[in-house]
Amino acid sequence: MRSFCIGDRVIDSGQLQAMLSNFEELPTIPDILFHILKILDDPDSGAADLAEVVRLDVPLTARILRLANSPYYSTRGDMGDIHRCIAVLGYRTIRQVAICVSVATSVVSAAGRAQGDLDYKELWRHSVATGAISKNLAEMTGYPAPEEVFTAGLLHDLGKFVLEIYSPCSYGKVISARKRNGMSLLESEREAYGFDHAVLGEAFGFSWRFPGMLTRCLGHHHDLLTKPCVTGSEEHAVSLVALADYLAHTLVPAKCDLGFDADSLNVKDLHMASGLTMEEVSDQEETLRNVVSKSSIYLDIR
Repeated sequence: MRSFCIGDRVIDSGQLQAMLSNFEELPTIPDILFHILKILDDPDSGAADLAEVVRLDVPLTARILRLANSPYYSTRGDMGDIHRCIAVLGYRTIRQVAICVSVATSVVSAAGRAQGDLDYKELWRHSVATGAISKNLAEMTGYPAPEEVFTAGLLHDLGKFVLEIYSPCSYGKVISARKRNGMSLLESEREAYGFDHAVLGEAFGFSWRFPGMLTRCLGHHHDLLTKPCVTGSEEHAVSLVALADYLAHTLVPAKCDLGFDADSLNVKDLHMASGLTMEEVSDQEETLRNVVSKSSIYLDIR
């Protein structure tokens, strides 16, 4: 087996290498997302460049306008073009919305076409809830770019979607069999495929040239962090997404088994790593439920 690097990991899996190479069966990066990420890489680019790229994709523009005029982002409801969206909501926000919509259009739609055993709509609902909670937690802790943490939370289970697309007849069974076999979800995935959904998500993020923080959250949101992270660091973003993942499962439980293993988590450590106490988060439960409710606009953006 060949070794190759994904971020700071060295992966040994011929099957994973083959999966990453076989883009005929798996979702490729949409052209529009490729151009958006190029803008991200260019320090001289700005709002006007983003607006021009987005306007080339009429369906994407329509989805962004719908989201921008929703209660989740604005109570004004008067934003009729992408330039105004950027002016009112900010370049960072629209940039992240564009990334989220582009990936969802590609990956979630592909999961639906796969017609597998896993309820991909319920997985997307959990993803949206995790994104909304991630952003709220980021704001509570003073993270400098909460919209970026929203994106990381929304896409944290990208690897699960890819497994559903790649193996629609077996992935649901891998999830349901783990408890019977006394295994965690990650252990069950590794036994079945040679890698887990977090490693796979990170691999795709790296292949698609996602920003470093986003890629790290895809690959490390199940890591056990046991000490407070530096505010604004990549590790802090990972800890926020990890806590949001747990809270999404507990505050708005999924209607089916998505592989949540509550017994394997140290809830106190989850909170501590993010820089929040359990009491602080508990006091905000109603607020968190409200932001999840408002974020439901993301449930139908494909």
